[in-house]
Amino acid sequence: MTVRPARKQATLAGMPIMVETSELYRRLAEAAAEGADRERLREMVSGPARPDAAARTAGLDLAHLRAWFYANEKSTLGEADLNGCVSRAYGRSLAELVDAPEFAAARAELSDRLLAAALRGDAEGTAERDLLDAKLLALAASAEAAGQERSLGDVMSAPATLPSFLGRLAPAPASAPAPPAPAERDDEARAWLDDLGRAHRELLRLVHDDRHLVFSSVTAAAVPGAAEPPEAASAEPTLSADAVAGLGEETRGVLDRLGLLAGDLRPFRAIPAVEAELHHAAGQVAADVRPAGTLAFDGGEIDLDRFHRAMNAPGEGLAAGPPPPAPQHSAAGVADLLVVRQKIKAYELGEFAHVENIMAGETRERSTRRLTQVEVTTEDETETETEKERDLQSTERDELQNEAEKHVKSQLDIEAGLQVSGSYGPAASFSSSVKAGSSTSTEESQRKASSFSQEVTQRTAEKVRERVRSLVRRRTLEEFEETNRHAFSNSFAKHVRGVYRWLNKVYDAQVFNYGQRFMFDFVVPEPAAYYLYGLVENPPQDSELVKPQAPAMPDGQPLRPSYLTRGNYTEFVARYRVVNAPAPPPSTRTVTFSDKQDGTTTTNFGRAGKIDIPEGYTAKSVTVQATHLFEAGSVHNFHIVIGGQLYIYTDIFGAKSGTASGEKELSISIAVTALCWSVGVDVECVVTPEAEARWQQSVFDAVIAAYQQQLAEYNERAAQRELQRSTNQQFGRNPLVNRRVERDELKKWVIMMLAKKPDLNLDSFQPPVPKTPPEPVLDLDKANANGTFIRFLENAFEWQNMLYVCYPHMWGRRARWISALNITDPDADFAAFLRAGAARVQVPVRPGFESAVAYFVYTGNIWDGNDVPRIDDDLYVPIIDEITTNLGKLDNGVPYPAGSKPWEVVVPTDLVLVQDVSDVPPLRDALKPAAPVALADGSEDGRDDAAADAPAGSGAGHEVASGR
Repeated sequence: MTVRPARKQATLAGMPIMVETSELYRRLAEAAAEGADRERLREMVSGPARPDAAARTAGLDLAHLRAWFYANEKSTLGEADLNGCVSRAYGRSLAELVDAPEFAAARAELSDRLLAAALRGDAEGTAERDLLDAKLLALAASAEAAGQERSLGDVMSAPATLPSFLGRLAPAPASAPAPPAPAERDDEARAWLDDLGRAHRELLRLVHDDRHLVFSSVTAAAVPGAAEPPEAASAEPTLSADAVAGLGEETRGVLDRLGLLAGDLRPFRAIPAVEAELHHAAGQVAADVRPAGTLAFDGGEIDLDRFHRAMNAPGEGLAAGPPPPAPQHSAAGVADLLVVRQKIKAYELGEFAHVENIMAGETRERSTRRLTQVEVTTEDETETETEKERDLQSTERDELQNEAEKHVKSQLDIEAGLQVSGSYGPAASFSSSVKAGSSTSTEESQRKASSFSQEVTQRTAEKVRERVRSLVRRRTLEEFEETNRHAFSNSFAKHVRGVYRWLNKVYDAQVFNYGQRFMFDFVVPEPAAYYLYGLVENPPQDSELVKPQAPAMPDGQPLRPSYLTRGNYTEFVARYRVVNAPAPPPSTRTVTFSDKQDGTTTTNFGRAGKIDIPEGYTAKSVTVQATHLFEAGSVHNFHIVIGGQLYIYTDIFGAKSGTASGEKELSISIAVTALCWSVGVDVECVVTPEAEARWQQSVFDAVIAAYQQQLAEYNERAAQRELQRSTNQQFGRNPLVNRRVERDELKKWVIMMLAKKPDLNLDSFQPPVPKTPPEPVLDLDKANANGTFIRFLENAFEWQNMLYVCYPHMWGRRARWISALNITDPDADFAAFLRAGAARVQVPVRPGFESAVAYFVYTGNIWDGNDVPRIDDDLYVPIIDEITTNLGKLDNGVPYPAGSKPWEVVVPTDLVLVQDVSDVPPLRDALKPAAPVALADGSEDGRDDAAADAPAGSGAGHEVASGR
C-alpha cells in the first residue's frame, strides 16, 4: 500500500479566534517572517507565570457565556438569544459589550494564551476552556453574520484556526558540526605511553654507545686542612652535550616533564625514572580486552568482533557527507488501509535435502568421546654457596716490671706458771713454784709489678648459602563424553533408502480493505540495531561462545616477539588472561663492592677479588669512591685497578668514574700503603639486547600458550554445541513471537521519529537520595506528563495495523554489511529483519484522532481536548477534511478487490521430513535415459529389481569408466 498525498479541495472556513492586533501575535508573526524557527518562537513566549483564572480575561468574566452555551447547545442561535444573555449578565447590549475595551483586551489575552499553548504546550491544562472562551467571543463579535437558523452546536463545532505562520515555520537550522572533541583520557595516556617508549629506547641506545658518556671526578687533596669538594657534586657519568642536543623532540618533552632535563643528564638516573613512569602509564591505557566471538540466539548467530567494529566505524560512502535537510515530520497522506491476512493452510514437500542409504545387513552407530588432559610439571632448583674467610692478627706488647720485697714479722711468746703442793698429817706435804718466758720476731715484705700489652685480632668470615627451589605442577583433566546412539540398522535382506526432504509452509493470503486512513510513512534505518545491541551486551544465558582472536598488532600484523615492548605487553596479558607473565627486566642495575682496613701504623696492604655482573647485563661505567689516612711525611700509596683501568688515590680522596666492560664479572685489585683506608665501587650495568629478546620471547610464549588454551576450550565448546545441534535440532522461536519483536522495535523507532526525540527515556521516578536504599519513588509531575505522552501515542495510532517491509543490508552502514551477512535464523522473515539496512513503515491514525495527530506533528504538543484547533495550512486542512468527510469508512475489513479470493503463498523452512524413496517420483538414470531406475527393494515400476539392479549397477560402472 502506498500513501498518496492529500488532494487540495474546498474546505469550510474555520472560526477566527486570533486577534492580529495583540502584541504577542505581532511579535511572533514578525519573527516567523524573518525566518525564526519553532525553538525561537518558544523562547519568545516563555516567561513568568500567567495570571489566574479570574484575571486572565482582563476583568471580563466569561462564566456567564459558557453557562449560556451549555444550556443552549442544541438550540438555534435565534432561540438561544445571545443578546438577552449578555444583557442579563453584563447589563449592556451585545453591541455595547463588543465595543467595550475589556472585550478587546479579553480576546487579545485569550489569543496570546492559545498561541503560547500551541508553541510550548498546555502545561496548565486550561487550553480547552480558553479555546471555548475564544470561540464564544468570536461568535459574539460576528453573531449577525452567523445566521439565526443555524444550531449553536454546529456553529461552535467549526474548527478554530491558528495563524498560518505556525505551519510555515522555517526548519530548525542544521546543527553545526561539533568541534573536535578534546582527546580523551585514554588517548592522552596512549600518546604519553608512546612518547615514554621512544624516550626509553633512545636513552638506552645512547648508553650502549660508549662515545656519548662523559666521566667525571670529584676529588680533593688528601692533606689535612685541604679544601673539600662541595657536597652536591657527583662523579656519576653524564651524557655529552652533543648527545643531549641530538635528542628527539618527544624524548626532550618526556625528560622535561619528568624534571630530568635540568642540568646534566645522568642516564643511569633518567632511565629508571622513565621506566617507572612507563610502567605507570601502561596501567592507565585502557586495553581492549573484548574477544572476538560468536553469539548464538534462538538458532541465529552474530560475529561479535565484526559487530563492534561496525558500531564504532565512522561514516562511509554516501553517509560521509552532510545529510539532506530533514523535513519537519515524516511523509503523511491518505490511503486505504489494506492489510494482508494470511493463515497456515498446509505443508508442502520440497526438494531433496539428504539421502540416507543403509545396505542390507549394515549397522552404523555414532559415538563421540573427547578427553583433554594437560599435565605440566616444572621444577627449577638453584643453589648458590659462597664462603669467604679472612683472618688478620696484630699484637703489640710493652712491659715494665719493677719488683721490691720487704717482709716484717713480729712474734711474742709469754709463758707463766704457779705450782703449790703440801700435805697434812704424817702424810701431808706441800710445794710451790713460779715460771715466766718472753720471745719477739719481726718480718716485712713488699712487691710491685707493672705490665702493658696490646693484642688485636680481626677475623672476618662470610658464608652465603642460597638455595632456591621452584616447583610448579599443573594437571588439568577435562573429560567430555556423550554417547549419541543415532544408529542405522538394516536387518532386512534388501537395501533401505531414506530421503530427507525440505518442508515448505503454504499459506492462504488475502488483502482486506479497512477504509481510508490518515497514514504516516517512515523509513527506519537498521530496524534491528538496538535489538542486536541488547543481545550483544546482555546475551541470553549460555548462548555466548567466544572465539579467541589470534594475537596481532593493531594494524593486523601477526604478533612477533620483537613487537612486544614494555608499554604494550600488558595489553596482551590482559586480553588473553596470561598467568605468571614474566615482568620486563630493569634496563639498568647497579652492582656494588666495598672493602676497608683499619690500622694505627703504616702497613702495606693488598686485596684482589671480583665483582659479579648479573646475568643478562653488561657493565658500562664504574664509579670509585676511595679515601685513606697516612702519617705526614711518610711513604704512602693507594692504587686501585678495576677491569683493567687504573685509579690512583695516593694524594687525593673522593670519587672518580670511568668506563667498564664485561658481562659476567670485573676483576678488582687494591694496593695500599697507609694507616687505614676504605674503597666503595658502583658498577652501572645495562641490560643486553639478548636478555631483552629473551624476555620478549618468554612473554610471547606465555601469550601464545594462553591463546592456544583458550582456542582449545573454544573448539571443545564449539564441538559440543555442534554435536548438540546435530542431535537436538534448533527450532528457533515461534514466528508469532518474532513478529511481536519486530513490531515493538519498529514502534520504538517510529515514536522517536514522530516525537523528534532521539533518546526515548521516560523517567518517572525521583533521583535516588545518597546514603539511602535506592527504592523507586514516583515523581508525580513527571509521571503525569509522561502518562499523557504515552496515552496519546498509544491511542492515536492503530499500531496493530502497522505495515512494514524490510530492505536489504546494503541500505545500512557499510561497516555492518559483513556482520549482517552472517546473521541467520530459522524464521526467514525474522532473519530479514535482523539483516535489514532499512525498513519502510506505514502507521495508520486511529479514526477520530486525525486532528490531534496533525496538531501534534505541527506543534510538537499534545491536545488533550476534543475541539482541536487547526493550522491554517494548505496541507493540514485538506488531509483532515478528506478523512472526516470520508463516506466509505469501513468498520470491518472487506476483501480487496471486491470478490477476490485468497491465494497461496509458499514459504521455505529449515524443517526436513524423512520419506521412503519408493514414495518419490520415478528416478531416471542419466546414462540410460530411456529406462527408469530399478531399485533392489522392489520400488521400481512393476519390474523385477533382482534382475535389473545388479546388471545396471555393473553396467553403469563400466560405462562411467569407459566414458572417462
